[in-house]
Parts: sequence; structure tokens; C-alpha cells
Amino acid sequence: MAYLGDYLIFTAAACSLFSCVAYLLVWRGRDRWLRAARIFFRVTTGFLVAATAGLLYLIVTHDFTVSYVYSYSSTDLPLHYLISALWGGQEGTLLLWAMLTGVIGLFLIPTARQFEKGNMFWLNLFMMFILAILIKKSPFELLPVVPTEGAGLNPLLQNFWMTLHPPLMFVAYAAIVVPFCFVMTALVERKYDVWAEAAKRWTIFAWTVLGISIVMGCWWSYETLGWGGYWGWDPVENASLIPWILLTAQIHTLFVMQHRRGLIRFSVVMVCLTFLSVLYGTFLTRSGVLGDFSVHSFVDLGINQILVFGLILFMAVSAVLVAIRWRDIATQPWSSKVNSRTYLTGLGIIVLSIGGVLVLLGTSAPLITRLTENPSSVDLHYYFVTMAPVAVILLLLTAGALFFRWSAGLNRPIWLLVAGITFVVTVTALVITGVTTQIIYLLLFGSAVAALVSGLVTFAQGLGAGKFRPGPLSHIGLALMILGAAASGGLETKETLSLPQGEKVSSMGYDLTFTDITDSPKGYDCLVDVTGNGDHFVGMMSHEFNWAGQNMMKKPHIQRSLLYDLYLSPLALERTEESSPGDLYLEKNQSATLDKYQITFLDFEVGGHESGGAEMSVATVVEISYDGISEIVRPRLVALGEDMSRIPATFDSNRGELRVVGIHASDGAVVLEVSGDFVPTESVKPETFLVVELSRKPLIQLFWLGTLLIFASGITSLLQKRRTIRTEH
Repeated sequence: MAYLGDYLIFTAAACSLFSCVAYLLVWRGRDRWLRAARIFFRVTTGFLVAATAGLLYLIVTHDFTVSYVYSYSSTDLPLHYLISALWGGQEGTLLLWAMLTGVIGLFLIPTARQFEKGNMFWLNLFMMFILAILIKKSPFELLPVVPTEGAGLNPLLQNFWMTLHPPLMFVAYAAIVVPFCFVMTALVERKYDVWAEAAKRWTIFAWTVLGISIVMGCWWSYETLGWGGYWGWDPVENASLIPWILLTAQIHTLFVMQHRRGLIRFSVVMVCLTFLSVLYGTFLTRSGVLGDFSVHSFVDLGINQILVFGLILFMAVSAVLVAIRWRDIATQPWSSKVNSRTYLTGLGIIVLSIGGVLVLLGTSAPLITRLTENPSSVDLHYYFVTMAPVAVILLLLTAGALFFRWSAGLNRPIWLLVAGITFVVTVTALVITGVTTQIIYLLLFGSAVAALVSGLVTFAQGLGAGKFRPGPLSHIGLALMILGAAASGGLETKETLSLPQGEKVSSMGYDLTFTDITDSPKGYDCLVDVTGNGDHFVGMMSHEFNWAGQNMMKKPHIQRSLLYDLYLSPLALERTEESSPGDLYLEKNQSATLDKYQITFLDFEVGGHESGGAEMSVATVVEISYDGISEIVRPRLVALGEDMSRIPATFDSNRGELRVVGIHASDGAVVLEVSGDFVPTESVKPETFLVVELSRKPLIQLFWLGTLLIFASGITSLLQKRRTIRTEH
């Protein structure tokens, strides 16, 4: 089966090449090649579907002769996680991407119409790029020795959301190629204004699916990784966010282009940049350059040359075509009237683009700083400082634009005034109540509430006119999402706690008791009883290992409510060892009390070499106070060659004895053993501590609700366009 898989990939690459050449011939007027071009493309897609199914079969049947199957699966995985192993590694995701691109091509052939010839030429060119990587690094590579068990799927990926997140992301990536094909064909054929409608449908589809995929990744991070958040600005996370931001801008440019015949040049450039951002993100995540800076990146598989060649090829071709046709593209001016929705929408597109560029720069920091001797990444503060102002400006433009006409003038001035008053009232209320006085958070909350009011009013006006408008719905979602993000991040309270088992610890109005440790099939669960603020629940934080006993995964407990989430994240499970009550660990000038004796470690005294220089002694100066008496004693460690002897010191007329057990030179500390009839004979029992971070995240539900509304607007828009097409036909 492995050899058959390689054969399918090679044959798919050959058929894609033949289809590409045949479509090029058709594009040049040789129509008799059209049937052959379509057949070769369908065969290409069929071979890729067969190769994907073959790899899945090898995974499900546990054929560990194949390196990929060994690396990402094991016999103890349930079926749904075995299926997830298909996209658990680099080679599998590339095969999935190529296959999905082929499937999307099958839908494109009957719908592209006059653009079919050019579109399929560019689509085949892209597929050959992916297939070249698969030929270089095949998912069907065999191992020299057959293991009896697989390495298993990363425990972090054994999650419901991870069964959906990667395939949806690659569906979106495959769909992003389509608008690029339309633009390239339009530039070659000088058809600058007839491609927008078809490209916009694919853009909205890609935007919706990629957004859903990103939110699934956020949810996975929030409920699985246990670090307390849902977006860490990891470079690989950003590699999918950048195309989504640019897709958002692209939707708006295509809308203005289609309805106002403006921003045609900008639309062309935006489509190219969105596609190139996917290729650039692919290079960053698969070249190994982020290996030291991202927990999500793949290792270098020796495919860098192909990645760089593909990126440069598509960048050069698109740049040359845009440059050649730039003057030839007839377009209406953006807008000469500042008080128009067209002008404000254009400003919003520019702000979105700037936001995408800022994220791109932060993401590229590890690559850029490789030119120096100290490669590094930017910290989270960079993204807050750069993206928070972008969000504020974007929200203010969103709040105002919906109340202006496309040509010029206000639609209903009273509602713009209401939105402005809402902004002022929100900021004033936050300051007076002392919720926050930080200017950036005041601006975020004020602009988000103003944008929310604007979206609700416009959406309600549409419903009143019998129209369901996806645009205002997405703006409502954006406002809620940013409002939830600002509240859960800026108003969050948290504290790190050490919970001794069986003892109550109070914090943030809650009483927490670490009650028990229970066994689970893959590890153990720590149970914490939490009471306070009207809540009572038992938080269960699971600790799981993979089959090899490596990569322990600690899952948080999330107690959800309407207004906030209470988040319990396990940091460490610590156990003290059983010890004698006479064992003391003391740093300099530190004291301990045992019975009536106060024992204070003062200093070390290093003795000279004696007996011809062979002997070395270290004395510890210890003060012992009792019954108004103070004694200075010096128990010693004496080294003679490789032999070590401990010379004790007595105190209180030989009632007690002090012996040096160990020295911690780096901490300037000593471990002393005290013996005598006053030392208890029972040993100190070991204790177990659970270290957790307790955090309260207000209004985080608004973030999730906002994302749902955004993607509901995308799905609604696609359904409306489908209904319109059916009506036209």
C-alpha cells in the first residue's frame, strides 16, 4: 500500500502537469484540448483522494512500517483520533491540502464559465507546487525497522476541536486560491471588472470557514492548554490570523468594487496579498525557522528550497502582472467626499490592512532577527500596543459608517448622535465606578459599545424593511468579540495558590480545598472543592500522559456562568519527602526552634590544609540559645582525599549533638542533623501540595457570542447568494 501511495502522488503530479499544459493550450485558442484538460484534472483529484484514503487506511490498520503512521498513531487510539492522525503531521496536512484543492477545482470547473481556462491553469500550477513537496517528502515513506507500537498522537491533539480545526483550515486555504486564480486570469485577459461577484462568493466562503477554524483553535487552547487564555499570539496562530484579516479587508474591497466600481486596483492587490500570506505562513510554519519560538511549528523536513521557490514564483508572477496592467485598470476614484460610506469603508480597509501588516511583522520577528546573532520573537506587549489602537479605530469607523449614505450625507443623523452619546456615557461610567482608568481600555470599551449600538440599529432597520442583512450582523459580532476580549483580559483578576491537601485556602472570595487525587485511564485527576460568591463546585483538573509516559498534559477546570468564567489552571503537583524532625535546612542568619533550643546558622569557616596539605575542613558556626544561655558550636566536615568525615559538636553539657549533613554552597545554606533525648522519634509525614492559578474572566461569553454572530453572518451571506444565483437561472 505504501508503494501504491507514492505511485498515486507521482501520477497525480504528472496528470496535473498535463492538465495545466492542456488548459494553457485551450487558453491560447486550441479548444480541442478542453476535454483532455478536464479529464486530466479529474484524474488528478481522483488520485489524490485515493492517496488520502490509502494513508487513512494505513493509519486505521496500524501499519507501522510507514514512518508517518508510526509517528502520529498508536493502537490505543479510538477511531476519531486515528482519523485526526491523518492531519497530525506535516506530510499528512500537505496531502489533505492538495486533495481539498482538487475537490474545490471540481466545483470551480462548471461555475467559472469564461474564466475556466485561466483559473484552472493557475490552480494546476498551485497544485503542482504542493505535489512537488509531497514528492520530496512523502507521507508513505517506509521505516528500516518495523516497530511493534506507534509513537501515538500528541495528547494535546486528542481533543474534539482538533478533529475539526485543521481540515477546516485547509478547506479555507484551498478556497483562498480561487480568488487569486480569478485575478490572475482577469489581469491576463484584461477583464478587470467582471470577476468580482464570483470571487466574492469564494472569498466569503474562505473567510467564514477559516474564521470558524480559528475560533475552534481558540476554544481548544482555552479548555486544553491551561495557560488561561485563548489566543497567545503564537507565530503559527498568527499565520492563519493574517489571511483572515486580509480576507476581511478583501470582502469590503470587492463589495465597493462591485457596487461602486471603485477600489478595483486595491481589490486586485488585496486578493494577491491574501494568497501570498497563506504561502508565506506555510513557509514560516514548515521551514523550521519557528522551531524555537512556537509550540505549533513543524520541524524542517528538507523542503525549504521548494517552499522558497514557490513563494518567490507566485510573488514574482503576481507582481509583474499587476505592474504591467496597473495603468490599464479603469477604476472610479475612491471617494472625494469624506462624509460618505464609501470613504469610511475605504479607511476601514486601510486600517485592516495595517493591522495585518503589524501582525505579519511581529510574526516574522524570528525570521528577521536571524540576520543578527540573536534570533528572537516579540512579546505579547507588542501585539497589545499595536493592535489595540487598530481595534479602536476600526470600531469607531464601524460605528459611524453604517449611518452614512454610499454617495454622501447622513442617512439618519439622530442615530449617529446616539452612538456618540453611548461612547461618552460608557467611558464616563467606567471612570466613575472605578472599573478602569486606563485610556486604551476606556477607548476599547467605549468604541465597542458604540459599534454595537450602530450594528443593532442598522440590523433592526433591515428587519423592519423585511431584509436580513449579514453585514450589520457581522459588525455586531465584531463589537461583542472585542468587548469580551477587552473585559476578560483587561479586567481579569488572578492569583497563584499553593493548596495543601485537606486544608482550606481562601482567595478572591472563594474557599478552595484540595481534596483528593484519583486515578484515570491516562494519568490522574486532582479534585478541588470550591465555595464562594454563591458558587459551590468540585473542580477536576486532569493530568494525562501519552503511552510512552512523556509530555504530561494538564487540563484546567472552567466553571462557566453568564457573567464570567472561573478558571482553575494546575501548575504543579508537589510532594515533600518524609524527614526526621531533627533535620534542619538553614540559610545564613536563619533560625529554627527545636524543643527549648533556638538554633541559628551564622557562617562557614573554611580551614587550611593540614597533614601535609591533604586534609580540608569546613566548619559551620552555629549559635544555640536556651534558658538564657548562648553557645557557639562548630560541627565540621573534614575531607581527606576521597574520604569525607563528619565531626559533630555537642551542646548543653552533651545533651544534644549537632552534625553537618550537607552544604548548599550556591544558596549559602547548610543541612544540620540534631540528635538528643529532646528530639521527637516520629518522622515528619510527607505532604502534597497542588499549585494552581485561580482567575476570574468577566464577560468572556461576549467573545464567544461575537464569534458565533460573525460566522453566522458569513453563512447567511453564502445562503443568500446561492438563492440569488438560483433565482437568476
